[in-house]
Amino acid sequence: MKDTISVIVPVYNVADYLPQCLDSILAQDYEQIEVILIDDGSKDASGVICDQYAAQDSRIRVIHQKNGGAAAAKNAGLRAATGTYLSFVDSDDYLEPNVYGYMLGVLKSENADAAQFAFRDVYRQRSEDQVFQSGRTTLEGKAYLLRFPTDWTCALLWNKLYKRALFDGIFFEEGHKIDDEYFTYQGFLNAGKVVCDDRIIYNYRRRASSVMLSPESQSRVVMDRIDAVAKRRQTIIRRAPELRRAFDISFLDALIYMSEYPDNSLESLNLLKDQLKGYFRTRGNTIPPKCLWRGLLKLAVTGPEKLLAACRQETPPVDVEDYFP
Repeated sequence: MKDTISVIVPVYNVADYLPQCLDSILAQDYEQIEVILIDDGSKDASGVICDQYAAQDSRIRVIHQKNGGAAAAKNAGLRAATGTYLSFVDSDDYLEPNVYGYMLGVLKSENADAAQFAFRDVYRQRSEDQVFQSGRTTLEGKAYLLRFPTDWTCALLWNKLYKRALFDGIFFEEGHKIDDEYFTYQGFLNAGKVVCDDRIIYNYRRRASSVMLSPESQSRVVMDRIDAVAKRRQTIIRRAPELRRAFDISFLDALIYMSEYPDNSLESLNLLKDQLKGYFRTRGNTIPPKCLWRGLLKLAVTGPEKLLAACRQETPPVDVEDYFP
């Protein structure tokens, strides 16, 4: 389907927010889209809402499946997608008006394989624009990859438009609490050129369900982040060995940073210590710069119980009333 944008929307128990999400997609100025809704075993009216919208707009396709998690839902969407371009939208978020035509125009005008844009965090009573650059910047694919260690927005999935071919044969790694950090960079390994633009295109709804998690779930997120950073480094070193020094150093820096997470557990701290030991036992790895020595030494020699006590002291308060349910 020439110049069609495949919009993948994983859906699970979001009946209160789904209509606003779908309305924002269907009202876009660029009409050549296929909207793939993956109802991942919702227990509320989300699946019914999907079918109602599909009955009214032929651009919508609905996949109902047994609950398998967000990664499984997105993988089903990837397998069903037929468009030349690819976009992801979370079903409790919504797009700004008239952005798909703009996004595609930016990507084509720069002859790029992917385009990244700004977004907005939306709370109950306020919003925060997340604009990290002014104007427009075009980068070679490997230069963009070098942004990943210092710019967390690079790993985000939904603030971008991609050529679908970037992700041929690439799928989300299922069974984790997080998804994007395992996936996004793999597509950019195939990108020749990436354009970054400062227009806000996406509204990210801040929900209490993402901050009021059990300690066990929060610890699992930390474990996943450690695993994702380690796998990203290994994959990039294998595919782009000239980037090794940058990703070696960023990996060590990430180990220090993650050792201070307030959501750590003894299990996650032991995993961090094991990752550090493995790094220094492997030949050919980059010698860390002096600025990291103190943090690395602290992680290496401090017992996990003492590290955990220090983490818990840094736990910031969360204003739950500021978040959507």
